[in-house]
Amino acid sequence: MDWIETDRAPLPVSDAAAMQQYPIYGKVCAHRGAGTRYFRLKMGRHVMGSALVLIRRWPGFGRFALISRGPVYRTELAHSLRIGATERLVRILRQDMRGVMITPDCDGGPDPLGSSDLLTMVSPGSLARLDLRASSAERRARAHGKWRNRLVRAEQARLGLRHSPLPADHRHWLLSAEAEQSRARGYQRLPLDFTQNWAMLGGRRATRLFVAEHRPGDPIAAMLFLLHGQSASYHIGWSNPQGRAVNAHNLLLWQASEWLAAKGYSSLDLGSLDTERSPGLARFKLGSGAVPIRLGATRLDAPGTGFFARQLRPRQKPKLYASSSASQYR
Repeated sequence: MDWIETDRAPLPVSDAAAMQQYPIYGKVCAHRGAGTRYFRLKMGRHVMGSALVLIRRWPGFGRFALISRGPVYRTELAHSLRIGATERLVRILRQDMRGVMITPDCDGGPDPLGSSDLLTMVSPGSLARLDLRASSAERRARAHGKWRNRLVRAEQARLGLRHSPLPADHRHWLLSAEAEQSRARGYQRLPLDFTQNWAMLGGRRATRLFVAEHRPGDPIAAMLFLLHGQSASYHIGWSNPQGRAVNAHNLLLWQASEWLAAKGYSSLDLGSLDTERSPGLARFKLGSGAVPIRLGATRLDAPGTGFFARQLRPRQKPKLYASSSASQYR
C-alpha cells in the first residue's frame, strides 16, 4: 500500500470529505497562485485514499506543503493503516519540501498523528455537521426545542424566500454586505476572490444562495453554501437587524437543508465551533440538530520540529472548543 501521485485531480474516496479535499478547491487555490499536488493511496488494484496538497512558498523559508482536512480514506480502511498512510504521505512530501503542515480529519477515531513527532501548532478543534439523509420530520425533530420555536416564528413572519446560484460577480450585494459585517465584528474571513473564483470555476452547480426578504428586492438575511460532491459547506451568512428580529437565519438554514436533502446531498458542514469566542453561533449550529465532529491538531514537520515535539509532548493538553452534545444549546 503506497501513495501514487497523479496529474489528474481525483474525487475524494469518501462522501463525507471536506470541501478542502475536492478538485474545485484545488482549482480555486491554483487560480489564486498556489501549487497543487494530488495523490491516491493504492492497495493492489484498489484506491483506499486520496489527498489534495497545496504548495506555497514562504519568504525566507522555502516551499511548504499544506494538507487541510485530509487525507481522505475509505471507511473500511482500518485506523492503524490510516496512521501509517498519513505518516508516509508526510515523509513523501518532505523529500522535496522544506516543510509540511497538516490538519487531518479524525473520522470518529483518534487523531491519526497524535503519537507522531510532528510539532503541534494549533490544538484540535471541532466543527458542526448536519446529517441530511433522514426524513424532513426526523431532521426537524433533531433540532433543539428553542431552535425549532424560533424556526416556527420565522415561518409565521411570512418572509419572501428565494434561492439560486451565486453569480460570479465581485459587485454582488452579499459580498459587499458580508465584507462590511466582518469589519464591524472583527472576524476573519476568506478573501473575497475565493468566493468569486469558486462561483466562476465551479459553475451553476457549485453554489446556492438563499435569501429572505420582507419585500421583493429588500433582503434582510442571506446564507451562501458551497457545493462539492454529495456534501455542502456553509460559507457566508449575513443578516440585518430586521432579519435577526424575526430569526431569519433559522428559516434559511432549514430551507437550505430541505433543498439539499431533496437534491441528494448527504451532509452539510456548518463550520467550526468555538464556544469561547462565538458561543451564540456555536449554539445556533448545534441547535439545528448538527453534531460536533472532532478534527485533528494542526501539525508541522520541518527542520528541527521533531526535537521540540518530543520535548513538548508530555505537557500538551488539547483545548476543547466545542461541547460534546447539542444539549448545551439554550
